Amino acid sequence: MKVYTDVTTLSRLFPLFKEAGIEGVLTGDLGKIKDMDLPDLAGVLLEKGKLPEICEIITKSDVCEGEDGEAVAWGECSLIQCLGVFVPFVIDITVGPIELTQMVEMAETMGEEIST
Repeated sequence: MKVYTDVTTLSRLFPLFKEAGIEGVLTGDLGKIKDMDLPDLAGVLLEKGKLPEICEIITKSDVCEGEDGEAVAWGECSLIQCLGVFVPFVIDITVGPIELTQMVEMAETMGEEIST
């Protein structure tokens, strides 16, 4: 599913991220979130009950694709489905677009480092 990072989308997300205390993701002030990783960021949004609304805004869609291919409201989607939108969004706005091949190469490199 496509994620949007245009200024209108970021402006709609800002109050939600600010309420959760993670607006640094959007503003580039990564010092505010320096001790947080992606699971921490997602956890804050889960705690605040904002993850489904954020997924709606990021995708510009009220629904995700359910397990059987049917349209399901974001609030009824699995955590994995929500993270499948949230994680690429955060990576895109903090690190920049990464091509799939680069991601695979990085994952393979990380796997080698972990196994050695």
